[in-house]
Amino acid sequence: MRSLFMLMLVCGSLLCGAERATARECSLDGAIARALKVNPGLEEKILALQSAYMDIGVAQSVFWPRLSLVASRNRLKNSGAHGSVDELSNTSNSQGLRAAWSLFSGFSHLNGLQRSRIEKDIARETLRQAELELIANVQMQFFLLLQARRDLRYVTDSIRRIETQLAAAQTFADVGMAPYVNVLQNKVELSQAREQRITVQNSIRTAELRLNQFLGLPPGEKVRYLGTLEDYPCKEDYSEEEALKLAAQHRPDIHIARLSIESAEKSALATAGEALPQVELTSDWMRSSRDYADRRYTDYDRQYWSLGINVTWTFFEGGKTAFAVARDRKRASGLRAAYQDTLAAARTDVLTALMDIRAAREVFMTAREGLKAAEESYAMANNRYTTNVGTITELLDAQTRLTEAEVRISKALADFQIARSKLYFHMGLKNTALR
Repeated sequence: MRSLFMLMLVCGSLLCGAERATARECSLDGAIARALKVNPGLEEKILALQSAYMDIGVAQSVFWPRLSLVASRNRLKNSGAHGSVDELSNTSNSQGLRAAWSLFSGFSHLNGLQRSRIEKDIARETLRQAELELIANVQMQFFLLLQARRDLRYVTDSIRRIETQLAAAQTFADVGMAPYVNVLQNKVELSQAREQRITVQNSIRTAELRLNQFLGLPPGEKVRYLGTLEDYPCKEDYSEEEALKLAAQHRPDIHIARLSIESAEKSALATAGEALPQVELTSDWMRSSRDYADRRYTDYDRQYWSLGINVTWTFFEGGKTAFAVARDRKRASGLRAAYQDTLAAARTDVLTALMDIRAAREVFMTAREGLKAAEESYAMANNRYTTNVGTITELLDAQTRLTEAEVRISKALADFQIARSKLYFHMGLKNTALR
């Protein structure tokens, strides 16, 4: 029995070890690659693009002949005087094959095809826009996670320092070298630091949950997201001129706005084409029969084929076409105004992201100098307190300033990378690894 228990224990240990060995690990680049592959939010855009391809097929179909089977059966009952032989009571049947081919449609079909191709391009750019948004969201949550992890390390160090200070204060109070209020102040500070640790741990968990959501993973699945904020370069990738030029070339919303104008113009041309003559080539191969109720007349069965050109010109519909064309042109004019607004918004977005990058870098440089001063200040205050020269208030203030300086460094590093991510998003470029 004991040997069986030991065997089960060993097997359980091996299984746990295997589970740990196969734990999922994700770098930023790997997380984005998975998100782009499995995120359900992209499925709608992918299906819309596939639907747009089908619309092109629908628009192309009007250029091909239409074949149809036709059949009819009529029964004529004439109870009055007889006229021609065709007016006698009879039953007629006809069946055959009909072909029709549109030769000219006022260019409506051609403009419709061109419009469907433009709509396909719009659907593709819409998908790319959704992919860029997903990449930016994953990167933002990833950097918030790395920031929270860095903050946790600093808060843990802060708790360790306060616990050391509390032990020293307790020792001084026990031998009467310091008032007991020093112990109480340290306990209050320790309680606040532990509350801060809980908040940071919650931030870590929240970022992990959101990353799991973007990656299509269950909320409870443990994933090791790899990396630190220091792994990413603190550099300005593009000048203002370069960034604005790239945004004009690559931003999906700019492409969508331009393509929407072209689509509206094609729609107006297609509508205007309906006022022109419509020419269609038709051909029929038919078989017909007629059975007379009066047996004095001979039934017959015939076969024939026909070929002809049909021209239709609807030149008045109460202004329907004119109003429809005017509507489409007004829509195109509105889209041109929206296009200019999109260009202005793109410029503002790019310049704002560049300013955020520069501001975050300046904050980082300032915070780094502040951290050096805070570390030196804390070392001096701690030395003064341990030699019973300084006060507990002085030491706790120095401790708080040190932790705040460390946290400011984390925020500046995270803000810098998030601003870089936004810059690539606003330029319409994919840089999944942000290296």
